[in-house]
Amino acid sequence: MTVYLDMDGVLADFFGGIEIKYGVDHWKSIQDREIKFKELANTNFFHTLPIFREDRGPRRAGASISCEIIRFVNKISDGDWGICTSPLRGDTMNSAYWKRRWLEDKHYMPPLVENLIITSNKHKYAWNAITRKPNILIDDKPDNIKRWTEAGGIGIRFQTNEDDLEEYLFVELEKAIERARTFEFKNKV
Repeated sequence: MTVYLDMDGVLADFFGGIEIKYGVDHWKSIQDREIKFKELANTNFFHTLPIFREDRGPRRAGASISCEIIRFVNKISDGDWGICTSPLRGDTMNSAYWKRRWLEDKHYMPPLVENLIITSNKHKYAWNAITRKPNILIDDKPDNIKRWTEAGGIGIRFQTNEDDLEEYLFVELEKAIERARTFEFKNKV
């Protein structure tokens, strides 16, 4: 069983980065958002994303919530964790490169490099075929969680700038790990 963390919305403040890039107070106030998101292609945008801080905002100093998440996940999973993040649509290689650079620079790379997964098909990693145990995904997008659980994994919908770390994420992750560890594969004959 591996615990996978999404990058954008869980460790990296994607929308905070959008707000900084376009000089707006809220990303939803951006006109022609789809065009603006396409403009991110072939840039280093993902390398510039802020981490989540204690004050829940990217512009002020404080303890890193992103770092707290990784520390807790590393401890509770006995080091069996990774990153499972999606590339920017139409910019797979470039955005994957800059996401990896961001993770390296922040010292957020998983212990095993093969547990860094950048894919639009996260659900393909919901199941560990060797241990026959479900993997766990922490992600801010409900659709990713739905597809993950439908593929047999355990999903936790969590958005760092909206949800509570200790009272929600840590509690849900402890429950999910217990479920995964006690899971028994039943071969249908």
